[in-house]
Amino acid sequence: MKKIKNLLLFLLLLILIGCSTNVTEEDLGGGTWVGTAGYEDGEPAGEPNCLYYIIDGLEFKDEDTVYSEAYEKDFEYKLADDEITFMDENHHDSYYIDWIDDNKIGLTGGSDMQKNESCFLERK
Repeated sequence: MKKIKNLLLFLLLLILIGCSTNVTEEDLGGGTWVGTAGYEDGEPAGEPNCLYYIIDGLEFKDEDTVYSEAYEKDFEYKLADDEITFMDENHHDSYYIDWIDDNKIGLTGGSDMQKNESCFLERK
């Protein structure tokens, strides 16, 4: 009986892992994403702690272009699995991205430079 319970628990874990949601370019379009809090253990917490050009507002224009309200210019971005990277001639900043719902995402530092950063973004 114990073996059956362990097997069922293992199968449930496999199913849950297989159901993880990856963020797509289409998910991010429409509206401006603004940093409203930090992001810890899957929840908003404290003050936003990402680079200011992210916190002040991002508008995803298409599958590889994002507009930064702080810099008033376009950046390139790339989504790969659960990571988003913002790039221009002066920046290359990576964050792990968690899809919370249609209007909320969480970012946590994905590179050595951003490893202690996190922010909770809401679509406005």
